[in-house]
Amino acid sequence: MNRKRLLSHIIAEWACSLKYEHLSPEAIQAAKLFWFDSIGCALGGSRQDDAKILLKHYRAMSATAGSSVAEGGGNGRATAFVSGFKTNPVDASFLNGHMIRAMDYNDIYWKADPCHPSDLIAAPLALVRKRRSQAAEI
Repeated sequence: MNRKRLLSHIIAEWACSLKYEHLSPEAIQAAKLFWFDSIGCALGGSRQDDAKILLKHYRAMSATAGSSVAEGGGNGRATAFVSGFKTNPVDASFLNGHMIRAMDYNDIYWKADPCHPSDLIAAPLALVRKRRSQAAEI
């Protein structure tokens, strides 16, 4: 059976085969800049009222589902920045992305593209955390 390969699958294969040695010094420097910018924004964003409200809501929802909030979070394997709250990758991605965007002014990327890398970093980080936990269980 001849199945057409989706572009997303091709990109995923490329990303999975990519090694640090394949990256140029410029790409590494740019990634570090976006990473540090995003983490700094998340630290500041975690102090904003709306981020605190979201975290409180997700903690309450987790407690309703039977997790121990008193022990620092839910029962997931992905972690929300700063708080240490553990939840599923989708919710962690949302919470982390919100904290990043709450303080990000696109000041290091505003001319290049309307989509800032900080818009994209929260989801892969949640997945990496999940993936690492799965590998540890094997």
